[in-house]
Amino acid sequence: MLNAATPMPARLLPGTGVRVRRGRRRDLPQLQVVLGAPATDRLERFYRRILADLGMDVYVAEDPEGAIVGVVSLAYRRSLVAFAEERARRRGCCRLAAWVETGDGELRAALIARGYRVGELLTTDLALDRPGAA
Repeated sequence: MLNAATPMPARLLPGTGVRVRRGRRRDLPQLQVVLGAPATDRLERFYRRILADLGMDVYVAEDPEGAIVGVVSLAYRRSLVAFAEERARRRGCCRLAAWVETGDGELRAALIARGYRVGELLTTDLALDRPGAA
């Protein structure tokens, strides 16, 4: 949740009049205009969830008059891993495995740091010309 006691100060982008700051609930009407999104209760709930999610950050760019001219939303992978782990625990799973592409060293390192063990995963691609395949 955004902490009102310690808000992120707006930062002026060098050489411009544009300020960047953390997004707030009251930004939604302007963001709807910037994104071309219709005003719906569903969108408002979605935006509130994003702002409250510790695994997400939303930043807005404002022109000198305070109009929002851009938005950036970030999702942190480690938090997504933690989310998947928690969901698996709630469903009674006792083991979680991750298949990591060979070139994704960052994700591999994040998983190892969370206690994942490196093992062996064997895979094959199945031909779709077997009986009953669509």
